[in-house]
Amino acid sequence: MKAPADGHMLFVSPPGPFSINAHLMSFMPFNPATDVAPVAMLGVAPLLLVVHPSVPAKNLKELLAWLRGEGADAHYASQAVASTGYLAMELLKSLARVEATHVPYKGSAAQATTDLLAGRVAMSFVNTSTTLQHLRGGRLRAIAVAELKRIAAAPEIPTVAESGLPGFEATSWVGLGARAGTARDIVYRLNDRASRALAHPDVARRAANLGIEARLMTPEEFAEFVRAENTKWAEIIRRSGAKME
Repeated sequence: MKAPADGHMLFVSPPGPFSINAHLMSFMPFNPATDVAPVAMLGVAPLLLVVHPSVPAKNLKELLAWLRGEGADAHYASQAVASTGYLAMELLKSLARVEATHVPYKGSAAQATTDLLAGRVAMSFVNTSTTLQHLRGGRLRAIAVAELKRIAAAPEIPTVAESGLPGFEATSWVGLGARAGTARDIVYRLNDRASRALAHPDVARRAANLGIEARLMTPEEFAEFVRAENTKWAEIIRRSGAKME
C-alpha cells in the first residue's frame, strides 16, 4: 500500500483482505475500498457443504430439518472466523434460520478435516479439491455446492440454491489488485496478461487439478464483484457478531 501506483507492485489475495477483514477487524492498515484497484479475478475454488456419514441427511432439506430437530446442538468446522467456510455457514444459518455451533481451527484445514472425518464435528463448507477423494471413499457425504450452478468436478451434486435457498452463493476466490490510482491503461494491460495466462492449457490444467475454476472478468466486472462481496459479507458478519483481533 506504500508502493508507487505504477503497476509494478501487485496485490494477490483471497477474499479476506479484499472484502471481508475490514468488517471483522477493529483496525486495518489500509482501506480495501479506497486503497486497492481490482485488476483481475484469478480463480474460484468452489465450496461444498459436506457432512459426516453419521448425520441422517442426504440433501439440504433433510439437513435443515435435522438442524431444527435432533441436530440442534450440531457443530461445524471452519479454518477461522475470517474464512469463506465460516461465512458460508453463517449465510446458510441466516437464510435458513437454523443454528449450529462454530468450531474454528485457526487456519488449519488438515485438523478441521481430521475432526470432520472422525465425526467430532458434523459438517463444514470445504474446498472441492480437498474433499472429492473423501466423498468417493464414502468417508464424507456431499449435501450441496455453494455455487449458483453445478460444478464440472462433481456435476451430480446439486447447488444450495436449487435445493431450496435461491440466490445462495459463497465462493473462495483469489484476485489480483494494484494500488488505487494506477493508470487505467496499466490496469487493463495487467488484466489482459492475467486473462491470457489463465487461458493457457498448462495453467488451466494445473488449476483444474487443484479444483480451481477460471472466471475471467474485466477490471470493472471484478470491481463490481468485490463490491457485491463486500456488501453481502458485511451484513452476515454484522448478524453473526463475529470479530477478529
